[in-house]
Amino acid sequence: MNRFFRKFRLVSIDVFIYHMVKYNEFQLPKFKYTIQRENIHNKTRFFIKDLNTLVHESYVFKKVFLLKSIHKNGPVIGDCFTNKQYRGQAIYPVVINYIAKHLLENNSKEVFVVVNKSNKSSIKGIEKAGFDKLASIKAKRWLWFYSKREINYFNRK
Repeated sequence: MNRFFRKFRLVSIDVFIYHMVKYNEFQLPKFKYTIQRENIHNKTRFFIKDLNTLVHESYVFKKVFLLKSIHKNGPVIGDCFTNKQYRGQAIYPVVINYIAKHLLENNSKEVFVVVNKSNKSSIKGIEKAGFDKLASIKAKRWLWFYSKREINYFNRK
C-alpha cells in the first residue's frame, strides 16, 4: 500500500538533457562483450551478460513527458546500470553509443539521455559516448505534471 501512495508524492527534478542528432562513433578496440536486446512492453532493454552475471543494462523509452518541457520528442535512454565488478571498463559509454547508432539508423531523428545533475560518473560516460548537453531542467513533478520549471539551454554545436 505504501508503494502505491509513493507514486502520488511531489518529486523534485534537477537533470541535464543530452542528445545526439548525428551519430558520433565511440568504440573500444578490445570490447569483448555482446550487446543483446529485448522488447518489454513500451520499452526496449539493451543488456550484457557474462555467463549468468548481468554486466550492464540500459532501457530505451519511446516517450518521456519531461521532453515536452523543451519542445522535443524522441527515444530516451535511461535506467542504466553497470554491475560494480565491471565498472571502469567504459561499458556504459559503449552501450549507450551503440543504442544511439541503432536508433539513428532506424528512423529516429534524435536520441536523448536524461541524467541527474549529481550523477558525475554517468555524465562523464554520456559525454564520452558522444552526446551533447542540450538543456538543464529543474522542476517539481506530480504524476506526469511538471510545475515551477526552470529551463536553461546550452550552446549548440
